[in-house]
Amino acid sequence: MKKMLSLAAMFAALSYASPAFADTNVTVYGTLDAAAGYVNHQLSVDPQFPGSVNPVSPVSAKTVPSSVTGLFNGGISPSRVGIKGGADIGDGRKVFFTLEEGLNLPTAEASNAAAALAANGGTVTTNSANSSVNNQLFNRQAFVGVSDPQFGSLAIGRNYAPIYDICGSYDPVQNSGLFSPIGFSGSYGGGGGVSEDVRVDNSLKYSNKVGSFNFGALYKFGNSSVGDGATKSAYALNAGYEDGCFGIQVAYQAFQDALKGDAGTLVNTVAVTNYNTSAWMAAAKYKVTSDATLKIGYERYTLGAPSDILSSTTGAFFVPNYYGQQISGLTNFSSADQTTHIVFGGGDYNFSPKFNLAAGIYDVRQEKSADSKQLSNGLLFLSLLADYHVTKSFDTYAGLMYASYSGDKYGVSANYYPSNTITAVGVRYKF
Repeated sequence: MKKMLSLAAMFAALSYASPAFADTNVTVYGTLDAAAGYVNHQLSVDPQFPGSVNPVSPVSAKTVPSSVTGLFNGGISPSRVGIKGGADIGDGRKVFFTLEEGLNLPTAEASNAAAALAANGGTVTTNSANSSVNNQLFNRQAFVGVSDPQFGSLAIGRNYAPIYDICGSYDPVQNSGLFSPIGFSGSYGGGGGVSEDVRVDNSLKYSNKVGSFNFGALYKFGNSSVGDGATKSAYALNAGYEDGCFGIQVAYQAFQDALKGDAGTLVNTVAVTNYNTSAWMAAAKYKVTSDATLKIGYERYTLGAPSDILSSTTGAFFVPNYYGQQISGLTNFSSADQTTHIVFGGGDYNFSPKFNLAAGIYDVRQEKSADSKQLSNGLLFLSLLADYHVTKSFDTYAGLMYASYSGDKYGVSANYYPSNTITAVGVRYKF
């Protein structure tokens, strides 16, 4: 709450900026999105977890005996508030910045997945999962940059990974947090297997566009000390083409010593696993008519052994905590590589200028690893989202997602429900 009050004070101060800064354009913006919904198999809603519930992961029949009905944060778009702006610095060049904080609208708490994981340490009682939105002051974005009409732009700070950028435009169901596995899961939707890497700290992000072609690169600087959840170096490349009715985008990214959180074995603690990751995505869209658009995509990511052996106790690569939460165990992944494939497709249709209906199918296949530590499993998701814009900034929606689980682990084990369903109706206001 103190963090939210300090943000509000800062926004108010910017609203009354001195005329001396009249050449700088500063905008306060945000999205407020909440839905009332039902999940067939689910634990209680967590007040800090950014997505409120987890409609994607297979659910244990032994530990989750019931359903849940409640208010969920971010049915389509995660709730957030931010400030952005910039200024002309001559010859078409500009300086720009963005500072953005995620919040859970139903509880007015800052979104903090790390705290939700720690709250489930020892005994799991609420829904939680690892995320890139944790205990940061600006947990969604924080960067400053410069742009040039010819040479493109360079952003410095906490930037989106390129695969996440693709998902925002090429997911068939608006990259929805509740109704798309790509929109909900950072592992699928930008993190390349580790959700914490959807947003990249200590990074330089270059973007440019020449005619209908776009291209870019990202580099994350490695730290001499791996602390407070920060991890080591990463790089990414992306390119695409968009013109008229057709668009296609591709991206590749690789991270060294990527930390993936989970609920700890002790009360109020987090367990962490250290990986090297690599991932690539290709996606395309085609506007069939002025009202109908088709979208398809493929992603492949691999989790492997890390470059460095990290420790939660002592040593050169000491990790003192996980985004401010105590660590009860840190595992350096040492099994055979684990690969996951994701194929998705669908589209949307505008029945009127205000009403849009979108549908998507997502097929997630976990490839059996050489040492069988990861089994061959399938997760199939069917999604439907109806969105009605009352005004340009205010819309109402209803959606559902059906999940079916199969394979060596989920298909034959009595420990998991074979399917799950989420349905919800909500409102979203953008300012």
